Amino acid sequence: MFGKKEVFEWLSHRAGVKRLDKMPLIDVTKALELNKPSRSFIDSFGKHDIWGFAGFIDLVDFSKQVMGLPNKAMSDYLAPFLKGLVDLVNSHYGLVDKTIGDEVMFILPDMEEDGGVPAVLEMGQLLGGIYDLQKQLGEKYSFRIGLAYGGLYIDQVCGVGYSEWTTVGEVVNLAKRLHILKELKDLGGVKGAFGVLCHEQYAMEYFESILSIIAGVASRMTHKILKDPVTNLKGVSAARCALLVPKSED
Repeated sequence: MFGKKEVFEWLSHRAGVKRLDKMPLIDVTKALELNKPSRSFIDSFGKHDIWGFAGFIDLVDFSKQVMGLPNKAMSDYLAPFLKGLVDLVNSHYGLVDKTIGDEVMFILPDMEEDGGVPAVLEMGQLLGGIYDLQKQLGEKYSFRIGLAYGGLYIDQVCGVGYSEWTTVGEVVNLAKRLHILKELKDLGGVKGAFGVLCHEQYAMEYFESILSIIAGVASRMTHKILKDPVTNLKGVSAARCALLVPKSED
């Protein structure tokens, strides 16, 4: 379908490549490692345990919105959403781990040990930016957020001629599963859920304090703590959770 030249140009744009002199092999390095801010991020946080937020953001009913559209039109619909989120995460000292279709996965680590701003303060600002982005894009874009706080680990995935970094931990799984809470189903605009794993004592200790900031003035969100721990999320331990929704504009 594509000639070698076209494949090489696509890889150069999407992933970043290094060709070995006079050899047909291509060394592929995910763009994350070629981006200077991301490279610095990995140098600081890679290969050891950290504390912070893991988040997933996607579009509600994305498949219905783009059903039947040509691929270019689908891409045009996604572009302002993806660019807006990537810019927001980067501007608040976070790291975009990956994008898959209409979904963005990101992390925001605690940086207090290095004299940086606590992640919880940046998260409040980031949620406020997400709220503004949805208002800017309009009613045809409805955001859904899964957010969790706890222990994370950024590890390197290597293969023959390939390298990338990825974030792992049960906190990542929790953030992903919070998308499907039934309480979020009928909410529009910006909606989400935040959680911490019940067995992570440090995160549990600060659960309500974190909520008071990330669902505060800067974020223009409010929260509702679920009475009982959520225990029915596939592949995730019991978690204490809260819904996140915009404050009334009345």
